[in-house]
Amino acid sequence: MTLLFDIYPAIGHLNASFALANQWREKQHRVVYCAVKAGHKKKIEDEGFECVILDYPLESDKQELRVKGLRFILECFISAFTQKRKYSFSRKIADWENKIRELSPDRIYMDAQCGMRTALYHKLGIPVISVETMPLSLYDPWVPPFTSSLIPKQTIISRLRIRFAWEKIAIGRKVRNLFFSLLLCKQDYFSLYKKLFIKYDYPFDENVDLKRPFIIGIKGIDILAMTPASLYFPRKYPPKCQYAPLRVDLKREGNMSNKRYLRVMEDVCLLKQQRPDTKIIYCFSSTVMGFEKRSKIIFKKIRDICLRNPQFVFILSVGKYHNTSYLLPCPSNMYVFQHLPQLHLLSYCDLMVTLGGMNSIAECIEKEVPMLVCPLSLKSDQLGNSARVVYHGLGLRARIKWDSSRAIEKRIIQIFDNYATFKRNLSIMKAKILAENTAAYTKEYEIT
Repeated sequence: MTLLFDIYPAIGHLNASFALANQWREKQHRVVYCAVKAGHKKKIEDEGFECVILDYPLESDKQELRVKGLRFILECFISAFTQKRKYSFSRKIADWENKIRELSPDRIYMDAQCGMRTALYHKLGIPVISVETMPLSLYDPWVPPFTSSLIPKQTIISRLRIRFAWEKIAIGRKVRNLFFSLLLCKQDYFSLYKKLFIKYDYPFDENVDLKRPFIIGIKGIDILAMTPASLYFPRKYPPKCQYAPLRVDLKREGNMSNKRYLRVMEDVCLLKQQRPDTKIIYCFSSTVMGFEKRSKIIFKKIRDICLRNPQFVFILSVGKYHNTSYLLPCPSNMYVFQHLPQLHLLSYCDLMVTLGGMNSIAECIEKEVPMLVCPLSLKSDQLGNSARVVYHGLGLRARIKWDSSRAIEKRIIQIFDNYATFKRNLSIMKAKILAENTAAYTKEYEIT
């Protein structure tokens, strides 16, 4: 049986999918990924999976405007007469369709952020399962959307705030769609995909759910949530939705090849033996381009904390897009790397300063490392994830922009002052996740 993984082109989404893909490979099924970036293709193939490169059918309007600016608006205005953008989109969709026909998958695991391609898979008659790497996006009147920092309480005010948060998403989506449709002369992402839905006889208004945080949802298709149910706020389990507790792929890092990293870890571990009050703190930045300014804010504050606290050893992973020259001269208790083997490092850490990505949270639970969550993006799942970490007592949270270095330092100290409690909560959460139904994908999804 052939399974196609259509995963959003981001490292975090790929990492989240590998544990699931490995499950099917172990059952001797063929797993194929489709990728739109050569770097991602290499990573997928390094994991031992087949991969085909396909042209991304359509970038989001916001991304196009960020890259091209006014030139993109002009292109759309001209395209309203020449239909160039529409024809280009149709050609890429046709190429995508031909490649899918060639692969002939029996089932498609589609990232929820790729939901607009459901119409194509519907035309081809291939069963689709929507894979949600972020917390569940479905509406629940008692649970805030994952783009909200709210922690639910059993009060009327809490319920009103939650309802407002959901309504804000639906209204905001409609306003944005209308704005881009007018600005881009109906050559926008939403309008072009709407035409594709109509062309493939897949009713648009009946199947598209605009009341979903961060993504455009598709009604009626099965959902596989990659975030363990134990990490959610209490909620009713919706129909056609199952949870996959096995998110962490413990085999994904392979051999350690960074000699400087190994040397630093040897020195730091030796220091900890000599000075038991030494605390190893790992800080991870975004792997996505565009967050360099906010990353700079948190790294500068961490540098200040380092200078005031020689007992703290910070190890930073800054990503390939970040210029860290502003950190010079670097304190002796701060080490900066472009990339780090996170799972290996977490085995030695006392604390992780994380942005709030669900992969990092899951890996901290696996290694039982308390967290200080400092959300970098205010529009993705990081705010909601930080709320879940605090709710379950797995760590604390701070605001990158508004909290001073001393306020962040105070929270770090607060975690270490209550370290045994956080460690106990992490151990309980890890046990809960392991105890979740190990028929992880249920009979409906299980492949035999």
